[in-house]
Amino acid sequence: MTVFWKLIMWAMIVWLLPLLNAYFKNECKPKKNIIAGVTLPYSAQDDAAVLALLEKYKRELMLNSWIMLAAAVPSLLLRGHGAFMTYWITWAILICLSFYIPYVRCNKSLRQLKEERGWLRTEEAPQVVTDLQAAAEEMRWLSPWWFLPPFIISLVPLAFDRTLWWLWALDGAMVPVFYLCYRYLYRNRAEVVDENSERTMALTRIRRYNWGKFWLVMAWATGLFNVGMWLTLENIWLCMAVILLYGVVVCVSAVGIEFRVRRLQEKLTADSGQGYYVDEDDRWIWGIFYYNPNDARLMVNARTGINSTFNLARRSGQVLMGLVLAMLLACPLMGVWLMGMERAPVELEVTETELVGSHYGGEWSVALEDIAEIQVLAERPKLRRVAGTGMESALTGQFSAEDWGRVTVCLDPRTGPWLLVTAEDGTLYLFGASEEGIVETIAARLS
Repeated sequence: MTVFWKLIMWAMIVWLLPLLNAYFKNECKPKKNIIAGVTLPYSAQDDAAVLALLEKYKRELMLNSWIMLAAAVPSLLLRGHGAFMTYWITWAILICLSFYIPYVRCNKSLRQLKEERGWLRTEEAPQVVTDLQAAAEEMRWLSPWWFLPPFIISLVPLAFDRTLWWLWALDGAMVPVFYLCYRYLYRNRAEVVDENSERTMALTRIRRYNWGKFWLVMAWATGLFNVGMWLTLENIWLCMAVILLYGVVVCVSAVGIEFRVRRLQEKLTADSGQGYYVDEDDRWIWGIFYYNPNDARLMVNARTGINSTFNLARRSGQVLMGLVLAMLLACPLMGVWLMGMERAPVELEVTETELVGSHYGGEWSVALEDIAEIQVLAERPKLRRVAGTGMESALTGQFSAEDWGRVTVCLDPRTGPWLLVTAEDGTLYLFGASEEGIVETIAARLS
């Protein structure tokens, strides 16, 4: 992997640092009477001790950012896709976890201060807080017809390119998944903050509207992304631009919507907490994990923003959270898998019925009876990857060549010669092997 591509990958991931810093720093601003996951009365929000704890928290966030930025630099010295990918995925997971350390420290300190200052609510809180007037307001869902156009758009490549049908179908299937997420991950519960029902209904409408807006943006962005990928597969730079644009649109939309909701929640509840206010701190472990045995729901809305989370008092919630964490922690194995691919040889063999090229469990073959012509090439043509792997030790999958068009490839670019096979239907295959002499032997046998 060249330094140029390392810098591109570095730039595509390192932006997580300032984003996470801004996200966790935003927890210092009171929203719905909550600061860093702790519910405080209005009078306590400007308390000197509270402000001192928050300043300490901000300094710890900044220190954490600089430490994790320094930890990203050694990746530029690594060689190989697999090692680089393993390092970066591990780094991305660690920075996400590292920001929770100062957050939890601040949460625990604020809770202790809350208890010492007598800010705990003395009356017994209901098991699940509801506002009957707000709850009676009818929920207006976006029609599924809004998601149909992007779904149809996402399927356009299937009509023109059947070679990569699985790729187009997978991307297209994400659009109805987004609708299902919009429709069934939202918990239809009013955003109760205090006794003010008008405030509750306004907060509830804000969350509902922006929840639907987020998933609709995701659906349209994914539908257009599928078409953009199909149109630019033959040009690596345009294809990279489409991927980058999609990532920017998704991230900017998600971050913009989340912070907009938080700003509105902050504004609408700026004067709350002077009389009665809702305090559910005892049901939120460290202000992060929801645990309420008296709540039958599996999923609940996060306290601020538009997110949702699991009720860990439910066995199903514990299982799902465990699966999410296991998948997250298993992500570095993708890099380990890539390292195995880099070390695995490309093999070529002839069976009784097929010519088969294989690499690390993947196979690309052509039936012997379908072969119309074979050529041994001493010089490998310039190839552009369409879909597959493009490593220094192996090129596999669908590629494009200037004079040939689309070609199925399975070869080791370091070891020649290479075998060009033309099928009866005009399909081209380019094979090679890591072991020297294999291509010549097979070519002689087929001739």
